[in-house]
Amino acid sequence: MQIDIPAHIEKLLYLHDALVVPGFGGFTATRTPATTDYVGGTVNPPSKTLVFSENLTVDDGLLTADIADAHGISTEDAARAVEEFVEKMRALLDQREIVTLPGVGRLYKNYVQKIQFLPDATNFNAASYGLPPLQFSPITRSREVSPPSPTPEPATQTPLPPAPPMPEPTYAPERTGGQAGWGTALGIILLLAALAVGIWYWKFRDKPATEETVTPETEVVETPTDNKSTDAKETAPKEDEKPAKVAEEDPDKLAQESLEAKEREAREKVNVARNGRECILVIASLSDKTNADKLRRLLQEENYQEYYQFNGKAHVVGIRFHYLKASEIEEKKSALKALTGVNYIAVKKK
Repeated sequence: MQIDIPAHIEKLLYLHDALVVPGFGGFTATRTPATTDYVGGTVNPPSKTLVFSENLTVDDGLLTADIADAHGISTEDAARAVEEFVEKMRALLDQREIVTLPGVGRLYKNYVQKIQFLPDATNFNAASYGLPPLQFSPITRSREVSPPSPTPEPATQTPLPPAPPMPEPTYAPERTGGQAGWGTALGIILLLAALAVGIWYWKFRDKPATEETVTPETEVVETPTDNKSTDAKETAPKEDEKPAKVAEEDPDKLAQESLEAKEREAREKVNVARNGRECILVIASLSDKTNADKLRRLLQEENYQEYYQFNGKAHVVGIRFHYLKASEIEEKKSALKALTGVNYIAVKKK
């Protein structure tokens, strides 16, 4: 009897949050709430995220019981069918094949012989099963501006009668002489201060003048005229040597070097246009040389041009290739993730 075990696994994942395949591993479903993609303008319904673990090997009886009830066979026959299915899967994984469970995902072994799981986009949440992503777009609203309220007119006021005229004083108040005395004293103090400043300036003004008249005489006597002439004679030949050095350079040699540099630049541009730029993708930095050799053999089997470097502490393993478009780098990274199971691949040279 042919039993479609992947179909039973898919059906049970809709009903339970955990399912164990005896002797192989288990699937665990984590509920995730609805998510909003503001860039794409979509709202995704609630779903379940599947995770596979090789450590869950204890049989929970769900898969065996479901197969026995669906096909009307005993529990022992159902368990035997599950064991045969697990043996086939392990044989394919040991041959570096990818095992596909329709509706669930894909299983494969990475370079360290660990089983990796890539889930499909199936929504195992029974409450939101069949709900498609909701498209949305921002709503534009026109804002109405209310006209300004009219200002109320000022109320008319009745004119007040004019105030009666104030009576004129019949006498003038007498001023005290204290304020006039303080003003006179302050003026005298300011005048004396200005006079003192003027005397000080007139007294010390002649001192710098005398110093200025003395310094030129001493400078003229002490400075020899012969030094200036000798310095001028010594510097003159040095200034004349610059044109001689420039004249010694060969203009034909300079033109030849410029032509060769342009030819090298043109050859590099043609090489980049044909083959593309070189890119190095670093897959892993391993301290164990045995694991590094396994990864290198895997890359050589897949016909990749490997990149290897030992920096004294770790073995850096990756690939090198030439690309013309930036999308080729992402395609290489996706292929390497599916081949090796490494989630992060660094770009060393781009």
